[in-house]
Amino acid sequence: MKSLLLLSLLAFAVIADYEYDGDVMVLTEETFDQAFNEFDYLMFEFYAPWCGHCKELAPKYAEAATALRPEGIVLAKIDATVQKKLAEKYGVKGYPTIKFSVKQAVKDFEGGRTADGIKNWIYSNLNPESELFETLEQVNEAITQNNVQFIYFAEEQSEKDRELRKYKEFSFTMKQHFAHTTSKTIREALNIPKGTYFVGFRNQKQYYYQGKLSFPIMKTFVENVANERIQEYSEKKEQLDERITKSKPFVVIFSDEQEVQNAAQTWSFQDELLFIKNVDEEFTRKIQVRSQDQKGVFIIKGDQRYKRVEGQSVSEFLEAFQSGKAHKYLKSQAAPQQQGLVKILIGDTYDDARSVNDSVILYFDSQNEEHTAVQEQFLKVAERLQQNKQLIFNKIDLSQNEVSDLAESIEIVKIRLYKNNQPNKFVIRANKIQEERFVKWIVDNAANQVVDPKAEL
Repeated sequence: MKSLLLLSLLAFAVIADYEYDGDVMVLTEETFDQAFNEFDYLMFEFYAPWCGHCKELAPKYAEAATALRPEGIVLAKIDATVQKKLAEKYGVKGYPTIKFSVKQAVKDFEGGRTADGIKNWIYSNLNPESELFETLEQVNEAITQNNVQFIYFAEEQSEKDRELRKYKEFSFTMKQHFAHTTSKTIREALNIPKGTYFVGFRNQKQYYYQGKLSFPIMKTFVENVANERIQEYSEKKEQLDERITKSKPFVVIFSDEQEVQNAAQTWSFQDELLFIKNVDEEFTRKIQVRSQDQKGVFIIKGDQRYKRVEGQSVSEFLEAFQSGKAHKYLKSQAAPQQQGLVKILIGDTYDDARSVNDSVILYFDSQNEEHTAVQEQFLKVAERLQQNKQLIFNKIDLSQNEVSDLAESIEIVKIRLYKNNQPNKFVIRANKIQEERFVKWIVDNAANQVVDPKAEL
């Protein structure tokens, strides 16, 4: 079914050429031939506006169109009272008359006139239904004969299992070998973990699907088992741009490919993770991974980036991401060439600076003009207290850097003094530092004694 999906994507790229009523394509004698040749899977209904049966079918037909459109299957309608030549060509005698074209081979629709009836009939005309395995010998034979085989293991020992019905519907849309079993004995013999809905077998190795039965995620799982788990960037470039926009996660591999391959093949797939290698320089800039860090493995989700930390295996990194505990990779500008009395921090040096007692940090936004004057006032206090060598004044531009303990954007500058790795926050309600109050706050909150030269005069 891979050709169906690829061709359907190409078809949707020219979607503007067609008129739509919701998700139902509206065809005329001028557009029919183009659609007929462009879409491998096209259902078209001839109707008459006055026809009662057509009116009754319309919402059910529309519902089926909405469900099938993401799978690359197009449902269209044709007003036979206007497009008379088309109606004559296809021998329309009554309404509604429904035809289904599979790669330009047309057959009459013979299914039920409900949304499910339409979907199930289409599916049954695409692929054979999932095969029922009743013995372990059948399972072993299929796994041995087929390079790729998928088997659903029903929790209930019944064909009425709701999730099984969903699996069967899904299997119609894919080209691989699908089967199912309701035998508890087979499940136990293969040591299938509880909570596993279905298993992909590739070269007799097992891959477990344990997530919610969702068509998009199931499709990703099947394709990942059927194909190499790690994909070439050049083949997934457009899909990655969409994933960034929709905050769908993907893994970028700069090195350690074999370890990633092993971890990826055993991953549960429930997060729809896509694994990518050989990214180009332009994309690396887009995901903001610095040149010196282009090694190992990263996970990108929207504008968030996560990096595997030293000593962490790839499997542990994936599990940490799934549980929300992965280490964030923060944006950082280039290191400054020179440092003055007030040290310029960047994302890469921030955590070290805040771990030092009596480290005073000014957080500002270089895009905000009001913050320029505050930096000058901050420098003036640093000059006043510079004889206190243990007191370190720093500043960091949050428009160019990300920090681990401050996520929100800032309209008003923030100032913190760190003691025992904990921040004391200087209350500032406008973009202006009151020098005497600020100096007193430092003297009162510093871990070490601070001498104010002005106070000694």
